[in-house]
Amino acid sequence: MVRLLPVAFAAALLFALPAGAQDLTGLMQAEAQVAAAWEATPLSFRKTLFATRIEAFGVYEEKAGTVFAPDEPIIVYAEPVGYGYRANADGTFDFGFDFDLAVKNDVGEIVSGKEGFASTVLTSKVQNREFLVTLTLTLSGAPAGNYVLEYLARDVASGETATIGLPFTISD
Repeated sequence: MVRLLPVAFAAALLFALPAGAQDLTGLMQAEAQVAAAWEATPLSFRKTLFATRIEAFGVYEEKAGTVFAPDEPIIVYAEPVGYGYRANADGTFDFGFDFDLAVKNDVGEIVSGKEGFASTVLTSKVQNREFLVTLTLTLSGAPAGNYVLEYLARDVASGETATIGLPFTISD
């Protein structure tokens, strides 16, 4: 009977593990596969939208519609993927973007813009893949009409570029 207790205990432990459970090594191997896929992905944005409130990655309120009142702040929430990391001598990593802005009218002419509109760079001890970009623009005095908001993002680590393009309307 003494020999059955360890076997019964081990069997009970096996049945107590959730289906598909794995150890930390399995998780680390899966993360290495995700990192390889990330490196093979060109810089892009998996999600871009107008927001009314942004608190953190994935924690936001999406704006209903794309119509803005004159002088209303235009807030963009974006989730970049495929960006690079610049290794620092102290073992940390820098990642982020420099942004240029172009506002185009409904026939594609640039009616406003600014090179070097914004910059967001973080330093971290890990290569974060949950990273959000918040960009806010107020078009004071812009006439009513249809526009396209374009932000050209330049990855500070790799130099790759990607564009966020969102159509919107300024109301009367």
